[in-house]
Amino acid sequence: MHMWYWFGVDLGSFLFPGYNVTTVWGLVATCLGLAALAVIYEAMKISQIHLQQITIKSVSRTNSTTSESSSLLFKVTPKNLRAYTKCGTCCSWILQVLHWSLHTLLGYILMMAVMTFNAYITIALVIGGCIGYWIFGSTLVDLNMQQFYRKRAIVECDKNCEDVFTNRQRQGSAVSIIAEQLVTEANIEVHVSANAINT
Repeated sequence: MHMWYWFGVDLGSFLFPGYNVTTVWGLVATCLGLAALAVIYEAMKISQIHLQQITIKSVSRTNSTTSESSSLLFKVTPKNLRAYTKCGTCCSWILQVLHWSLHTLLGYILMMAVMTFNAYITIALVIGGCIGYWIFGSTLVDLNMQQFYRKRAIVECDKNCEDVFTNRQRQGSAVSIIAEQLVTEANIEVHVSANAINT
């Protein structure tokens, strides 16, 4: 096994036992396959974000029907997500976990391919990654910016909603204080009137 970059055709047994690369055409086919896997790896980043958005929308839909005040102040928390993942209809969550597992496995396979230190393999993976980023990079940046703006809007909404909720509580407590004062005044008037009648 080489511990430095080398240009060679004979890779021997490559990544899996029984997959022997000994010819130029075998190396070319392996490089093309690895470049395609690098493109798929970049594409899977976008599908992972889409699956996360589906899961978050499902969590917000199940929790938004609880009450009016909780839907105003709703945000996806680990507690909400844990409750969602324990439910019987968590197909999107299972799909997201499987997708993440495949994405991680593919990343490790590509890393092991680079660790053969064959320069042709590394060049093929870099070219495949560049092509994948060229195709999917702008979409990935757009999705990340949408998530950023959505999180920023939730934080701003949480501050505003918290102020509205606090004001409603203050108004409610002010109303209850005024109601208690009116009841106390009415009781005093009743007692005063009863004492005036008795004397």
